[in-house]
Amino acid sequence: MSNSQDKVSTREKIITCAAGLFAKKGFTETTIRDLAAAVGIKGASLYNHFPSKNAILDYILDDYTTQNTDVFLTRDIPSILRNNPTPDGILECMQLSFPEGRVDYYLNVLCVLMQEQHRNPVIRGFVTGQFITQVEKNIKTVMDALKMHNIIRKDADPDYWVKTCSSLMYTFASRLVLGVGDGSQGFTGRGMIDMLRSTFELMLKTCKSG
Repeated sequence: MSNSQDKVSTREKIITCAAGLFAKKGFTETTIRDLAAAVGIKGASLYNHFPSKNAILDYILDDYTTQNTDVFLTRDIPSILRNNPTPDGILECMQLSFPEGRVDYYLNVLCVLMQEQHRNPVIRGFVTGQFITQVEKNIKTVMDALKMHNIIRKDADPDYWVKTCSSLMYTFASRLVLGVGDGSQGFTGRGMIDMLRSTFELMLKTCKSG
């Protein structure tokens, strides 16, 4: 492996480990020493890849935004829902069905977004701005496609389900932050995905066409 490839590999490992530690311990509680130990390098070596812990967080947020934006622009949402009109199909359309091989990473990032928004102004700005805006936009897009295929009623109100999902996400986030560092079962990114899956299942039953 070349030096440049080795550097990219180490950088990716730093990002993956950081997301996991931020989700488990919290961003503030995680130290550079913790990160270096998880990656298997010296603390000073970590600065060859990122100038600070905040720079790592910025990279993670940018990566999450790119993942969501790029995938959303390339997905054929009507076709996905026509072939898979289920909660899992909706999650796929909403970029909450993550790339194979990186599922745990993105679930950790999701966990970080939810638990840190209460105490980190950078993450709070990201969640209340880009993240929630994208979720609301995607729910409306999904419901339009479901109506087009006559899977749900034409009069189904997207605003109701947008508000329902947003409220549940904020409630989940409030509970999640209480569990930072204690490994509470269910207080994870995967737990949030399961909660949204149940919400979409209820939406499909409640708004069923015919």
